[in-house]
Amino acid sequence: MAAITHETIDTVYSADSVEWCPVEGFQDLMLCGTYQLEEAKQDECDDKKGQVRVGRLYLYKLENQSSVPRLNLCTSLDMPGILDVKWSYQLLQSGPCFAVVNSVGQLKVFTVNVDNEMEMVTEEILDEDCLGLSLEWDNMLSARKEARIASSDSKGGLHVHQMCESCIRELVSWKAHDFEAWISAFDQWNTDVVYSGGDDCKLKVWDLRIEPQSPVLTSKRHSMGVCSVQSSPRQEYQLATGSYDENLLLWDSRSMKQPLRELKLDGGVWRIKWEPANARHILTATMYNGFHVIDTSETELSVLLNYKEHQSIAYGADWCRISNKTQSQSNSAPGEYIIGTCSFYDHTLKLWTYQAANK
Repeated sequence: MAAITHETIDTVYSADSVEWCPVEGFQDLMLCGTYQLEEAKQDECDDKKGQVRVGRLYLYKLENQSSVPRLNLCTSLDMPGILDVKWSYQLLQSGPCFAVVNSVGQLKVFTVNVDNEMEMVTEEILDEDCLGLSLEWDNMLSARKEARIASSDSKGGLHVHQMCESCIRELVSWKAHDFEAWISAFDQWNTDVVYSGGDDCKLKVWDLRIEPQSPVLTSKRHSMGVCSVQSSPRQEYQLATGSYDENLLLWDSRSMKQPLRELKLDGGVWRIKWEPANARHILTATMYNGFHVIDTSETELSVLLNYKEHQSIAYGADWCRISNKTQSQSNSAPGEYIIGTCSFYDHTLKLWTYQAANK
């Protein structure tokens, strides 16, 4: 197994989110969100607001000339520190659409126009005096006229909003965790179900068809904060979770007393991304131990690659879907994947390819 680094980009601020557009025709677009904690000047703030979190959102377009991938910067946008950004899996207003949560508790929705510029559609405040920490759309597997967004915040809150033409409305909001709710995610096979993970070491399952006064299931299988959850895009009932306890767990969502399989990665599993074409592989951002490509196709989980070219905390990672087409449709050979990753303190975004072994 081999990885080739093609490009390293200085993101100025600490980079914590990387997301390739999943929509057909726009899969060469990639977002990178950044976050920086700065001390405010004494005469500009009081003791309670002595820190300012700034951020910048970058939009890149992939160029794959002569089989050598490169990123061209289309545009950037300054805003409060960005904690998470996710593309909608379907078009909104005839263009690709994405949402952002930031350090002042805003949920913002944008579209990308024909000139590859970001235009804000609408925004909503999640809660007062909170950081927006994560979000996910519910339209990975099914097109929806009014897609929903699940999000989480630093006060332990979960929120579900619904897109309505050019606005967004809150459907429900509730206290879900005792401390930071690091992650929120839909069960993409049954989007009335929402998963959440928090700094209270709990993985929780919620059913939106009933009042979320209490979860339908709480797992304490992780021993530290739960910070990543994602449904498999190809296999119903399969769920992956990650935690500061450095373990990647695979579950059957129908019976969650114990995980089906697990693997220790020697680093907090901050982000999980199933490979979208066949979901045999999982890409993880593993904090102090780089990035991993995991094989899930065998009885035991195994590490195919540990990418450690970044010199700081591994925070953001995603697969480019263009590379998952057939050889006649793409310059990438079968089994070769274009991957984008970013890390925190060294302010870098890296574009690399992973060549899977032929079986």
